[in-house]
Parts: sequence; structure tokens; C-alpha cells
Amino acid sequence: MLSPTERFSNRVKNYVKYRPGYPAALIDLLEAECQLTSASVVADIGSGTGLLTKLFLDNGNTVFG
Repeated sequence: MLSPTERFSNRVKNYVKYRPGYPAALIDLLEAECQLTSASVVADIGSGTGLLTKLFLDNGNTVFG
């Protein structure tokens, strides 16, 4: 039986190539609807590969994943 590393290592390039990130407009939406500011602390539950976490970090947020 293959380990998870062996099963998924050859798929990383395709994931990076085809998995889109989140649009920057998501931050605008969260600012308008949820009063998100760069000072907001964000809990990214189920952060997975960190795509959403990166968006928050780029916005200046402190993120716990």
C-alpha cells in the first residue's frame, strides 16, 4: 500500500496549475459584509493548502489555521 506522500506527490504540479486561488475581491466583500479590517484576527478552520490563509495574510491579518 502506498503512503499518502507516495500517492499524492506526483499530483502537486497539477494541483498548483489548475486550482485557482481566491479572488482579491473576496477581501472587499468581507470588509463590506463582516467589517473585516487588516487588524482583524482570522481563524481559518480547515485551512488545507493555505490559499485562503495567504489572501488574509496579504491583507495584513493575523491568521490562525
